[in-house]
Amino acid sequence: MDKLSIKLENCYGIDKLEQEFDFSKCRAVAIYAPNGMMKTSFAKTFEAKSLGKEPLESLYNNASLAVIKTDGNNIDKNEIVVINSFENINTDKSVSSLLVDEISKNEYDQIFTEITKQKTSLISKLNRISGIKQTEIENIIAADFNEKDFFKFLSNIDFENIDDEFSEIKLSEVFDIDVLAFLKKPDVINNINVYTEKYNQLLETSKYFKKGVFNPSKAESIAKVLLKENFFKANHKIRLDGDENEILNDDDFKDKLANERKDILENQELLKIENEIKKASVIKFREILEEHENIIPELVDLTVFKKRIWNSYFAKEKDFIVELLNLFSNGKNRLEEIEELANNQRTSWEEVIEKFENRFFVPFNAIITNKSSVILGKSTPSIDLKFEHLKTNKKREVRKDDVEGLKFLSQGEKRALYILNLMFNIEARKKENKKTLFIIDDIADSFDYKNKYAIIQYLKDISEEPLFFQIILTHNFDFFRAVQNRNIASYKNLFLTYKSEDEIKLDSAKGIKNPFINDWKGNLDNPKKLIASITFVRNIIEYTKGDKDEDYKTLTYVLHWRSENQTILISHLKDIFLRIFPGINFNSEITQTEKVVDIIFNEAENCLVADEGINLENKLILSIAIRLYAEKYMWSKVSNQEIINGSTGKLFSRFKKEFEGALDNEIKLLDEVNLITPENIHLNSFMFEPILDLSDVHLKELYNKLKVL
Repeated sequence: MDKLSIKLENCYGIDKLEQEFDFSKCRAVAIYAPNGMMKTSFAKTFEAKSLGKEPLESLYNNASLAVIKTDGNNIDKNEIVVINSFENINTDKSVSSLLVDEISKNEYDQIFTEITKQKTSLISKLNRISGIKQTEIENIIAADFNEKDFFKFLSNIDFENIDDEFSEIKLSEVFDIDVLAFLKKPDVINNINVYTEKYNQLLETSKYFKKGVFNPSKAESIAKVLLKENFFKANHKIRLDGDENEILNDDDFKDKLANERKDILENQELLKIENEIKKASVIKFREILEEHENIIPELVDLTVFKKRIWNSYFAKEKDFIVELLNLFSNGKNRLEEIEELANNQRTSWEEVIEKFENRFFVPFNAIITNKSSVILGKSTPSIDLKFEHLKTNKKREVRKDDVEGLKFLSQGEKRALYILNLMFNIEARKKENKKTLFIIDDIADSFDYKNKYAIIQYLKDISEEPLFFQIILTHNFDFFRAVQNRNIASYKNLFLTYKSEDEIKLDSAKGIKNPFINDWKGNLDNPKKLIASITFVRNIIEYTKGDKDEDYKTLTYVLHWRSENQTILISHLKDIFLRIFPGINFNSEITQTEKVVDIIFNEAENCLVADEGINLENKLILSIAIRLYAEKYMWSKVSNQEIINGSTGKLFSRFKKEFEGALDNEIKLLDEVNLITPENIHLNSFMFEPILDLSDVHLKELYNKLKVL
């Protein structure tokens, strides 16, 4: 992947964004974006694409467009992985992938597959002869014989003491729910023997019925059909075998059948049983009794009878079962050897854990409790976190998935555990050689510095993988600079976001690292860069000489409205700069006798017409000018003109106390100035985050309001 181009419109909170990223020489891009600018929307857009969906604009339902291409082709959704700052993720598949040893697994699978295939064939045979569903057979056998291990149960079968007497009977038909209900009715078991004897005697002596061929139930079914279809009303006739006379109507046919069954119909107990046999499943049971009178004594104890039927099946399939047991026995020892080897071997999973525990500071160790089973692909991972008290050495193991509910970990530690989950998924993709574009959204948010820099180091690891590419999003400027300092993203791949009237734009961040040294110091003839340098030089004096130094006081006067700043000239700045940085190039084209305060206000006006962007010096100048206008206004109003040494806050308190209730709108505006500008003017160690987060538009609006007070 050399080029990644994106064109987004109405994608969640992004109105418009077009950008091309160059990964040809550096496989990582870092984007600094203040909160609320675009990070979440950017990540959600790529997440939608990874799921094969299109992003949305749900507030106004505007039509969305998201074209993402790599080297001119639409990006493959399987190449996108979005990493959010903190979320629950499933790692079972990844951990399994990291644990599985393919050589051991393949041998294990081959042995296990042969055994499983033979077992499946036995289940299929039992299904055919029992009528029980294949998916239920193991569970039913386990319940009937109180044995959970199928192979252990088979090995305990006493083939010498079982036979196949009932192997022709389908268990599903005898132990049907309707049959069992029928057998539980009062006196059924007591009379079933007499009923069956009479019934079978009827079949043997009847002119019309034949055992196993044509019984009373079938005859009744025919009679019902003839009646329903108006057979006799159409003047048809039938003649039963053995009769000379023809049957001309439905009543004659019913009488013929009833006469054959009078021995049963005249016996009230047998008739009661006969009447109970109405459901199809129970009728089927009567047919079983026709063929297998020998089961009648067994009905007294259905639990024992059920086992006898199963044993009949096992006896019938004895040879097949013995063959299966031999196959299982021969493979079992090798399976156990492979499991033992798997349990003792070092895998990619251990390497991830070691890397995590060496870098991140957490109070637990992660362990797999079913390692061999996972390595061989038999089950998903069961990860425990092992805690040990430093003083008492007491130990406790907790399921990883239970940690959240038990509230053992701080937020930072939970986030570290989240990083471990990410590492599992990322390392799995590395193992599978999957080309991947990672969209990383504020991954270091809310971490302490130790773990924050551990994350940075891991991002460095990712950047060195030839198939891995990253777009790192952050609102933390310190983290942003660290990504560049660790050579994760090159200067040309560093971007700062800003918002114009109708779109998000990315600007190069090349000038952000030490702008005074790399840019402003060599361009002091540029009025903007000269004024912007004042804050830095002032801080250098404060650090090296203290706040009592005269040069420090002069630069402080420049930043505050008081009588002294009306007399400070460009020549004074030159003298101070040369004292602090001997030999500095100060060939300023600005007239040496011009007042610094006039230059500040003039350049602030120029900033108003500058394009929206990062514009660090513009933001500094506007902030300084805003502060000066605010102080100028307050000094023009307050009655107490006693000098305040460089504290806008104290002056504002004096103004508010005097004019609260009279100038409330002005107080509100000045309060906004007091909140916004302090961090922007005093740039300690050039931590630019506060000023970079400010919008040009916001500063311009505030400046215009202040200058007309």
